[in-house]
Formats: sequence, structure tokens, C-alpha cells
Amino acid sequence: MKITLKDISEATGFSVSTISRAVRGEGRISDENRKKILASAHELGYPLPTNGRAIPENQPPYIALITQFREGEFYSSFAIGFIKAAYKKKVTMSVFGVDQDLKSVPTLIEQLRAIGFTAAVLFAPELKEEDYKHILHSTPSDFPIISCSNIDNSVLDTVTFDAYQGATLIARHFHSRGYKKLGIIEGPTEMPESRFRSNGFIDYIVHVADEELIWSYRGDYTLESGTKAFEAFHKLDEKPEAIFATNDAMTVGFMEAASEFGYKFPQDVAIAGYDNLPICENHYPKITSVDTDYTRLAENTIDNLMSRLEKSDEHQGIVSMVPVSLVIRESS
Repeated sequence: MKITLKDISEATGFSVSTISRAVRGEGRISDENRKKILASAHELGYPLPTNGRAIPENQPPYIALITQFREGEFYSSFAIGFIKAAYKKKVTMSVFGVDQDLKSVPTLIEQLRAIGFTAAVLFAPELKEEDYKHILHSTPSDFPIISCSNIDNSVLDTVTFDAYQGATLIARHFHSRGYKKLGIIEGPTEMPESRFRSNGFIDYIVHVADEELIWSYRGDYTLESGTKAFEAFHKLDEKPEAIFATNDAMTVGFMEAASEFGYKFPQDVAIAGYDNLPICENHYPKITSVDTDYTRLAENTIDNLMSRLEKSDEHQGIVSMVPVSLVIRESS
């Protein structure tokens, strides 16, 4: 059965004329009401227009990278990976920040469609499942979106790193080196990616190896929390022989604080991080870390988007895992 504006009117309570203006992107309508109307239209299966802007056949696709920005090497490494991949794949990519208001993502996507963008990559680890559902319901199917953030129950199709496997590689490495008493500096518990890293490490220790996890500390992925983790470690009567810090920033914070007290790596304690940021190669001693190839992640994501542009498939919440590897250096 063909869906009409009247059907949307009955579902939302707005007049047909108001709905018509919202669908065409014209007239004075509040952002909140426009979102409700577009979300209802999408759920009912009404064919939303692309604002009449035709993309020339020889024009490379315009892809938006929508992300949060934080200071430090992680976000710059992530963005550089996508810039390199976009150049290789011959697509045009622009970066848009949503630091101030994550709730603005649906409105931003609507604006991007209006000016000719054809698809988007979304990397905002603080978004919740309900946020993703709202984004999905308010975005027409002819505008593909791929998320690069892992959540417990994927809503958007997702391309991300295999965080669980990466942490398992650290545990296996410690096992091969003969370390028996282990510790972990965990990331924010509200972030699924952080929990996957912790679980991969702990599960291997508990179910496969014969090591013992004798210490854990809850950090927040910042260098400062790595420093505080060392302060807690330094007070221990029984200290672990090797520590997995679940990102590189906390690893560096721990090592810098420990060095001030004369600790040597790996003689006094071995340590390994996650993400293999440039600091790992430039630090003294050099840091063992799980390598996440951002260019490969970006290439896989762009390939996924390009295939979606050819046919308007519905999102199925499919998660594609990009494999990781371990780079062993002096710290462990």
C-alpha cells in the first residue's frame, strides 16, 4: 500500500500542509517537529526526497565524517586514516564535529543531504543505543550511514576493530613471557569498546592461562588516570608483574609517573597498551601495544558505504570486525 502524507498526518497529528513543508525542507518548522515528521515518514516507508539536488555522474561521492574531537593522538590518528583512505578510494571527505551536542546529529545529517553529501561515517563513542535508533529512524534509506563505534546491540551497520581479540593478544603475550601475576588498568565502564578490551584480557586469564589477576584499576582513557593508576599501584604490598593498560594514553601516564620513582620497564613491571599510537614508537622505553590500522578501518568503511550507495538496503545492525595485531616492544 502506498504511503501518503495523510498517513503521516494521522501518525503524528500534524497537518498535511505542515508535513509537506517538512518533507520538502521548506517553511518555518521547528527542528523538533521536523525530526518527528521525518522519523515517522521513514518508519512508515514514505519515499523522502533528496531535495532535488542531482549529483553529476562523474562527481566523486561526498562523504561526511561525523565525530567527536578530543585532544591527543588518538583522534588525529583516526582522522588521518580516513583522509588517506578517502584519497586512495577517490572520494571526497569532510570532517564535522559534534562535540557540543550529540543530539544534533540527525539535524546535521539532514543539512548534509541538502547540500549534496551522499553518505556519512559516524564515530561518536558516547552515543547511546536510543540515540542510534533516533538517527536511523530520521535518516532516509538513500543516505547510507556506517558507525565505527561498537555498542552492545548494534543499530546501524558498524565497521570497527576487534577489541576483544586485541586484548586477548596482550594476555597471550604475557603468558608467553612467563608472567604469572597480572594487573589491568580499565577504561570507562559505560563504553562498550572499553568493556570488550577488559573482557578479552580477563577471559583469557581465567579460562585459558594459568595466570592470576591480582590488581585492577578503573581509569577513563586519559593520561591523568594512568598517573593515578600508578599511585594506586605504588601502594600495593603485592604488585603485578605485568599490566595491561587498555589504551596508550593511560599507559604513558603510568610509565611517566613510575619512572619518577625509579621503576624500570620491564625489569620491575612489564606493561602494554592499546591503539599503537605514534607515542609508542617514540617513547623510552618503546611501548608494546595493540596495533589498530586506521587506514584499513577507513577503507573497509568506505567500501561498505559505496556498496550501499548502489542499492538502498535497510540497516541490519551488521558488525564487521577489522582484525588487529600486536606490536611487541621494550616495555614488555
